Amino acid sequence: MKPPAGKRLKTADIAEMTGIPEEGIRDIARRHGNRIPSQKVGRIQIYDEKAAGIFTAIADEEGGEQRSPSPSKEEGAGPAVEEKGKNVALSRLSSISKTREEKEKTAKATTGQTYPAGRLPTQLINTVAMQGQQFSRFADRLTALEVAATADREASKERIERLERQVAALQEQMEAVDSWIEHVDHRLDAGDIRTKELAEDTQTWTEYVRHELAYLRLSWWKRRQQK
Repeated sequence: MKPPAGKRLKTADIAEMTGIPEEGIRDIARRHGNRIPSQKVGRIQIYDEKAAGIFTAIADEEGGEQRSPSPSKEEGAGPAVEEKGKNVALSRLSSISKTREEKEKTAKATTGQTYPAGRLPTQLINTVAMQGQQFSRFADRLTALEVAATADREASKERIERLERQVAALQEQMEAVDSWIEHVDHRLDAGDIRTKELAEDTQTWTEYVRHELAYLRLSWWKRRQQK
């Protein structure tokens, strides 16, 4: 059956065109919404004309002959035959839907997925985007901290080198002062020795002069006797 020209198709229209029950159409639309062109008007799902072929292809992929025979234009195709074909297709599609649902439940229980297969909820997308922004800010902050730490290390290295140079200069000055003190001590020791020698010589001369003066104060007669 050809779709009405210039008209959007509802679920009932797709079911009539493909021979798939409306329940099966809704099940396929729920599981393969990303493959089927559609839009929602209020609570009603509206499909493009080419959606019928996509529904048929999906039904063939999942269950082979899932569709019930299309209404025959030949004489003798009565309501009983059409109803029987729909019941068979519904039974097969229900079986496939149950198998799909069980697989989806198992996958959700394993991975914790709570959203329809093939679709990501807006909240999860926003959460991932927010976490990406936070990670980006964290990476920028970490980079800034690394740059600051590198600058601090370089500045500390320069300060340490300057202090080492100052310590080396002070050490040289202290060595020079020690040398000068040692020289002065040596000179003082030498001066002390010389002063001691002079003091001894002076005392010797003083005793000699005193003895001579005492000798000169004696009378001639006494000096003669001492000789």
